[in-house]
Amino acid sequence: MASVSQNNQSDFDIENLIKLDLKNFINKSIPKEYENFIQCHIKREKDGFSTIYSLYYVGQNENDQILLLKARKHVTIGGHSEFLLEIPLENSPTNLNDETSIAKLRSIKILQHEYVLYDYQNNQENKPQILAIIYDEHKFGSKEPRKFTVLLHNTKEDFRQFKENETIIDEWRAGRSNDLIEIKNKIPTYNQEFQVYSLPMLNNHIKEGSHKNFQLTYLNDHNEEDIIMEFGRIDDNRFSLDYRYPLTTIEAFSIALSSFHNRFRT
Repeated sequence: MASVSQNNQSDFDIENLIKLDLKNFINKSIPKEYENFIQCHIKREKDGFSTIYSLYYVGQNENDQILLLKARKHVTIGGHSEFLLEIPLENSPTNLNDETSIAKLRSIKILQHEYVLYDYQNNQENKPQILAIIYDEHKFGSKEPRKFTVLLHNTKEDFRQFKENETIIDEWRAGRSNDLIEIKNKIPTYNQEFQVYSLPMLNNHIKEGSHKNFQLTYLNDHNEEDIIMEFGRIDDNRFSLDYRYPLTTIEAFSIALSSFHNRFRT
């Protein structure tokens, strides 16, 4: 893995960008020259029959946190799990639904863990698809680590439209995905002594082992494997989320949210 220098800073002033235009910040890729991670926490809490997930940016002072995004998880009548995302502005409606959300992460198949993130920030009837997440089939009761693939557009400016009932995943499986970036999670290694799978997590805030913990890797310009996202459990209802180029904030949050939809594990 290429080293990440904490001293190699660009003029990317995160807190100032968030204060100036939060919507723009969450939709833009982290600059390629900014080598550090954007460090965030996710807080999970129950709200009636729903679950709310809140994403906070963590500055230099861990107690100084800025709320970036919120998501509400619910299950449709047809059995599909959905996460409705919103930007928590002062005039945000209290009832988060299709009309008030900025994006929706939706499971495509009930019995398989495949997800598509739809952009709800415009009035297009055929909502643009921002990314897709495909988890490999996992045998019930197996302790093997999860494997999954993330599909991103190689440009964030103009998402290609798909036909009705067609998804990014269909394009990828049909071999028509030249304009997509394919990112995979780093597979944990098996510790024979302790008989567990583990990842060398970079963030020391990740205190607990969990099947939800993961790292995403991406080949840099030198064909070296960089870790571009790390997600892990801090305690029962708090999780650490660190990410950088080529991800946007809304993409990183959505990838993390997909790990919370699991029928057989908590």
